[in-house]
Amino acid sequence: MANWASTSYRIESKQKDLQEIYDLFMEFNENGRTPFDNLTDKNWEGNIVWALGGDTNNYYLRGFIQSCEISEGMLSIEAEEAWGASDFRHFLENHYKDMKVYFMVEEDGDCVYATNDSEGKYFSCRFVVDSCLDGAYDYECFNTEKEALHYIAELLEVDSISVEQLETWQKYHEKEDDYLYFNEYKIVA
Repeated sequence: MANWASTSYRIESKQKDLQEIYDLFMEFNENGRTPFDNLTDKNWEGNIVWALGGDTNNYYLRGFIQSCEISEGMLSIEAEEAWGASDFRHFLENHYKDMKVYFMVEEDGDCVYATNDSEGKYFSCRFVVDSCLDGAYDYECFNTEKEALHYIAELLEVDSISVEQLETWQKYHEKEDDYLYFNEYKIVA
């Protein structure tokens, strides 16, 4: 069974290209267009690849589009993908001239946190704090390590905390219900 990752896409291109992707999503998702085959879910990313003439066997396409919104110059897609980001973005950038696909993926089971948005144009979050302290669950994103560590220090009611001190805290709380996970987004191509 796959660990499902949440992937957000922000796609920039010519409006007609964005509209084509959006229209295909709507055709499969809401208008009853027949998917790739009778075993395929209507939200599978591969349906769009297939409809655009791509060979679905040439790409890792284990993802399902949850939502798709279009605006002037940008397409926003939210997807659930197995283990991390799929090759859906690679297909789109290869298929359309001048298309740029930015993404951010989170899969906490295997600690996959990644983005290709190195400038922070759409995804400025670089650190995630996922915690449960005394039964209170919290999930917060931060742009800098300093901000994240300051937040953790406030949660633990201490003046400050280093990464090393946090690791020590985590070792002493391994078998308890309390946890504090501190994850950094990897910048990938």
